[in-house]
Amino acid sequence: MAYFGKKLKYNIEPGEIIKIGEGENTFLTPFEIKKSESVYSRNLSSKNFPAMSVRDGKVRSFGTGTSAIATPNGLSAYNNTYPHIVDGTDWKRRDGSAWQTVASSLANTTAKFLEFNTESKRYMVMVNGTDKKAWDGSSVTDLTDGPATKLYVVDDYRLYGLVGSVLKCSAEGSVTDWTTAGDADSIAITGMVGVGTAIAALNDNVFCWSDQTMHVLMGNDYEDWTFSDPMGVGCISDRSVLVHGRNLYFLDYGKYCILDGFTPIEISQKVKTYLEAIPATYKALCCAGKSGKYIYLSIPYGAVRNNNLTLEFDTELGLWYPHDIGFLDFVNIGDYLYGIDTSGVIWRVNSGTDDGGTAISWNWTSGCWMEGAIREKKVISDFWIVADLPVASTMQMYYSTSVDNDDFVELYEFTGNANEQNTRVQVPTTALQNINWYRIRFTGTGPCTIHYVNPILRVKAR
Repeated sequence: MAYFGKKLKYNIEPGEIIKIGEGENTFLTPFEIKKSESVYSRNLSSKNFPAMSVRDGKVRSFGTGTSAIATPNGLSAYNNTYPHIVDGTDWKRRDGSAWQTVASSLANTTAKFLEFNTESKRYMVMVNGTDKKAWDGSSVTDLTDGPATKLYVVDDYRLYGLVGSVLKCSAEGSVTDWTTAGDADSIAITGMVGVGTAIAALNDNVFCWSDQTMHVLMGNDYEDWTFSDPMGVGCISDRSVLVHGRNLYFLDYGKYCILDGFTPIEISQKVKTYLEAIPATYKALCCAGKSGKYIYLSIPYGAVRNNNLTLEFDTELGLWYPHDIGFLDFVNIGDYLYGIDTSGVIWRVNSGTDDGGTAISWNWTSGCWMEGAIREKKVISDFWIVADLPVASTMQMYYSTSVDNDDFVELYEFTGNANEQNTRVQVPTTALQNINWYRIRFTGTGPCTIHYVNPILRVKAR
């Protein structure tokens, strides 16, 4: 059977329904990433996956935002109840309504806190490389014989301190006894390359890192302690080490890793661009926190001296979402994650819909979207977009026909509505005509969820 009708100029295609909530991917080129991924994004989250959603906000906590914390050097919590901080040269604790001084005249440098429990006391231990002190709820004790290092950890009823390439431990059940023969001990890590940079404990094992190697101390006491052979991964920041569930995470040069048993596996391929750009001088500032299924890795990015970017990692989906906020330290208290920033404000993370009263600005930029065969010229006539955009929020849509230039042109501005919106965006006839590929960008302020984007395509007949 033959058809002798008029040849159509274009074949109409229904277009693909695209969900855009699968995080950022800077590892592959704009042509290779999924349509559901972005080449650049800020302040998004997987909370409504597979939809694209703006992250939750943060709330000022514990009376900060004033001059209470002038120089934030450390943050922790005592008995999962109230925070401890190091403010410049002062160790302070929150008593419910105000900050009380625990110890003064400390070295003005970053500090680490640990909790150590005995049968009769619960200690908060503070170390900063010079000062070593323990508070038992009422009085402070100097750990005179403890090693002068920030790299302390608690495991199996002992304190461990990593100094250079030597691991020292206290006597069992004691924070002050570092000398009793046959109980306290000192173990040389003979295979370590460089000096110690991080320490952690998990599953009755103590993990020690330099920036080049990793070592595992196995055994229960000095009679059977042994170190594993050195592994060829390092850790560049003690604060980046995190126990989440039954897993251990840490930051090596240019990659964030998880330990599968004793095997380190990189999980950060999609955000290597950020991790490889951490200034070497400030790498020790990198820190990590956890909340539910999420890990938050805060890093200095670019020509800065403080953490200014936080990478949210969904441990269940394996997806990454960059946030343009920075934290110097994290602590979990109750069901909440708290972070302290460079101005000394303690924030409750993942709370509310704004950042202390400021609307959250966000961005999502696609890779190069291609339809049909490369030899065929395409026309995008319009987009159907389903989104939740509250009345107080804003959203704009842009397009570009280049691969990676910052030449986006605004296409449409959306109006906030109390209900879910099903919006048709018509593309000007001069915009996306006779193209091989194109990119789109969404920006906005305030809460927003984009459920899907449906470009309507016409393929030009040859």
